[in-house]
Amino acid sequence: MKIKFNITSLMIVLVSLISTSCSLDEDPKYSFNSITVFNSQSTTEAVLMQNYGWLGNAAVYGQYLHEVTTSNGVYWSKTDGDRLERTIKYDNYAENTLLSSMWTGLYRVVSESNYLMKGLEGSTLSQAYKTRCIAHARFLRGYTYFQLANLFGKATIITQPLTTKNLHTPLSTRSQVYEQAISDLIFASENLPLTESMDGLATKDVAIAFAAKCYWIMANHAQADGTDATALYTLAKSYGDKALGKFALEANYANLWVVHSNNSPESIFQINFTDAIGLNLRTTYNFGPSANFGRIASLQPSFGNIKIDRAFYDLHRGTYPDDPRIKSTYLSKWTNALNTAQTYYAYPLYNTGTATAPVVYDMYASAPRNAGNTATNPDYNFSASSTMPAGLRTLWNNTGTGDRNLHPLNNKLLSTTLSNAQYDPKNLMLFRYADLLLLMADVENELGNSGQALTYLNQVLDRARNSGGTGAIYPKTETALSKDAMRDKIFFERMFELAGEPSLFEDIRRRGTVYLRKVIELHNNSKNVQYRYQLETANSVGGQFRDYILSNGNITEDFLKKNLVLPIPADEINNNNNIGQEDQNFGY
Repeated sequence: MKIKFNITSLMIVLVSLISTSCSLDEDPKYSFNSITVFNSQSTTEAVLMQNYGWLGNAAVYGQYLHEVTTSNGVYWSKTDGDRLERTIKYDNYAENTLLSSMWTGLYRVVSESNYLMKGLEGSTLSQAYKTRCIAHARFLRGYTYFQLANLFGKATIITQPLTTKNLHTPLSTRSQVYEQAISDLIFASENLPLTESMDGLATKDVAIAFAAKCYWIMANHAQADGTDATALYTLAKSYGDKALGKFALEANYANLWVVHSNNSPESIFQINFTDAIGLNLRTTYNFGPSANFGRIASLQPSFGNIKIDRAFYDLHRGTYPDDPRIKSTYLSKWTNALNTAQTYYAYPLYNTGTATAPVVYDMYASAPRNAGNTATNPDYNFSASSTMPAGLRTLWNNTGTGDRNLHPLNNKLLSTTLSNAQYDPKNLMLFRYADLLLLMADVENELGNSGQALTYLNQVLDRARNSGGTGAIYPKTETALSKDAMRDKIFFERMFELAGEPSLFEDIRRRGTVYLRKVIELHNNSKNVQYRYQLETANSVGGQFRDYILSNGNITEDFLKKNLVLPIPADEINNNNNIGQEDQNFGY
């Protein structure tokens, strides 16, 4: 289901309402007049759409969440000596202002949902209509608590409008936060309609699918903690079974990432953004190329803040050499929108010709390698006696501070047409059917239903292979896997399928420190990452485009445990009388 923010509705709300979120009362109400607002279906609907819109605010999915969650096993980020570098290096910190803004942005959704439900208590609108609106509010609140539990573990549970009585609410455990999310999502699943006349609102099937995902991730956490998770997996299956078949895979994977993708059968829940006045997405702002390598859109800011870790690219291509998803996920060639005669290349591509007569060299496919390297971890031979093109060898041995384009870009979140220098004309899927199929494969595998697990897994693999009619060989259909092998297969398949999307931060952490170690070591053990890191270290290379080894290669259990969640923001600890430093998450 799509979220489309209606700016006209927002204007109605802003003119008609004064929220009490800045003025805490014992009995908070919307004003001018709660009766005027909540006795009118049109203004109540406007409030509801505004509440959905808060998810796309810059503090959440519009921008900051993407920047705060870069340590997801797929991204590389600038070594700026500040928040970008610390975040990508699994060195999150409670004083990060974007972290605090994201926390506040998520609680804005909670707060506005609570106000809506409170405002409807005295409404004279029909009970059926009020129940529907409350179901939407509880869906939004449930989704938000689901994300708070995923990202922070602990959170404050607030189910009434803020007053002097609940302003300083203490933190609840992760289990309690998930239980609140489940309570809200189940209520929504039982009270939302099957369809909605207004584009952008959740439906019964959307809430059911999220209930399945919530139970599944709770089961993964329990299993990682050594607890019997059978009951949670069974609950995930009961809800997931109801959602299966209510959505469908897009026939061509590439169609998921077109500008303003609407009405995709695969979309379970998405935010529709605009590049005009309204709800805005700033992904090309972060994921576009740096200034030295042109612009993929004429109005695109040139920062090169976040790219794809080439260690992950190598893993994907080495696992599935001709996977059609590779083209949709990673961008290694683009035309400069400011000068269409210029074409730029990023890893693994390199131009051995001229700007006007390019000869494209695929480093992954053609560069010489040292003995003992593997398909998923290429160990390139940079010696002067090798057959590597001289210009490419020089590029990799460069000790300057500038960008060398040694990482591909995130093609999913880039736009080649921007009518505004800051905002993208793309929508953002937060949950899609391939995700549901893969989590259900995991559920069935853990419950001992290997045949059904294979069926769900192969639906995703087969769609990937057949996308675009390219005649690809990979990924191949799986025929038989042990329970442990299936668990590993699904874990990494989710990374390949969902690479570059906003849910991978929690996805690589849901199975605890054992699997988080595997993800981190993929980067640290990369031969070509090690090559650049050692060269840069030996030559004291500075600048913002360096390679790095996470935690200097010392991946302790405490380091992993700390990085299972984000820190509680310092602002929340400092301003909440019932939260102290002793309540902070482990290691922060």
